[in-house]
Amino acid sequence: SSFFDSLEAKLYLQFQIMDSSLFKTLPDLSKLEALDGTNYKRWAQKLLIFFEQLEVDYVLTTDCPQRPDATATADPTPSDLDGQIAKYEKHNKFVKGHLLTHMTTALFDLFINNKSAKSVWETLEKKYGTDDAGKKKYATGKWLQFKIVDDKPIMDQVHEYENLVADILAEGMKMCEVLQANVLIEKLPDSWSNYRNHLKHKKKDMSLEELVSHMKIEEANRLKDKDSTPYELSVQESYRKLQENNQKLRVQNNKSANFKKNNNNGKGATGSGCYVCGKHGHKAYQCYNRQDAAKIGQKQNQNKSQAHLTEDQNDIIAAVAELNLVCNKADWIIDTGATKHFCANKELFQNFEEAANGEQVFMGNSSSAEVIGKGKISLKLNSGKTLALHNVLYVPSLRRNLISGGLLNKAGI
Repeated sequence: SSFFDSLEAKLYLQFQIMDSSLFKTLPDLSKLEALDGTNYKRWAQKLLIFFEQLEVDYVLTTDCPQRPDATATADPTPSDLDGQIAKYEKHNKFVKGHLLTHMTTALFDLFINNKSAKSVWETLEKKYGTDDAGKKKYATGKWLQFKIVDDKPIMDQVHEYENLVADILAEGMKMCEVLQANVLIEKLPDSWSNYRNHLKHKKKDMSLEELVSHMKIEEANRLKDKDSTPYELSVQESYRKLQENNQKLRVQNNKSANFKKNNNNGKGATGSGCYVCGKHGHKAYQCYNRQDAAKIGQKQNQNKSQAHLTEDQNDIIAAVAELNLVCNKADWIIDTGATKHFCANKELFQNFEEAANGEQVFMGNSSSAEVIGKGKISLKLNSGKTLALHNVLYVPSLRRNLISGGLLNKAGI
């Protein structure tokens, strides 16, 4: 019971300054930044709102009521005057305590000896609240030097920019909303360069509020793309590595040409003939008798992702053999070894024609699949452009849709 008695006493002391007929909840000032001289206007506005809600703000602008002189002949209500004085002194202590509590140590030591909350408030207003050219230059400098970086959340920095604009407007300087938005566009980081260029080419001007709303949508789309699976690469990003991947695959295929020398035929040991069959006119890796070498290559590449190239453009080859992917017939990946475009989802075709009976596609794992038909498919890229794929083969048994990197290269994309 003693705990509740002490709690009740504290609550009574906290709320007794208010009108007894109204019960009000005190605003939360726990997150109010301490006054250091540079943040006076925002600090003063928040405290003034706090005092106004408690109806004690009058002590900041009025003096304490004075008792009349002893020679005065008539004072009809001396008890009322005493009550007003007691109320003012109580409110003055409350307001002064909050002013001093929310100051830095240096300012607290400077104002601790002031007896009146009004004198503290007026001194702060004269020192920090008057219009000053230096403050305008300081606010303008912070606004001009502000830059958005990649290692912080974009929208948090945008809100910081909005606060800097509000500081400039609070100093009495005027700035149109179009200028506020255009300056923010220039402060975007390099990773947003495409988005920045897109906004520059728009004919319609945007206000700062419209731009911030537009950027929220853009950031949400970027976060969604970043969280997507690594196999769902955009066409632009995949193609940048096309040439490098082609070279690596050729080197890998040459190194994997392991074979055994035919001990039954010693011809060509040091000459230019084939090491497998001993005949001239072709090399060992071109020999059709290298069946053992093919088996060795399959064992070495077992349980690994495979990609193979072919020099014969008459064969239709889907090069990706094993990716251990969950079947998703709505996604596309670029395959540098595929000789055609392949799609496993018939709903994506804009036009479609049936294929001839018996047409097959050869897979990288030495299997084959039936081609049902072919047609045209249009893909929407992240940039907003459309990539049209012609003669796309419809192969329902594929796990993923494939875009031929070689055909993209020929088309100059």
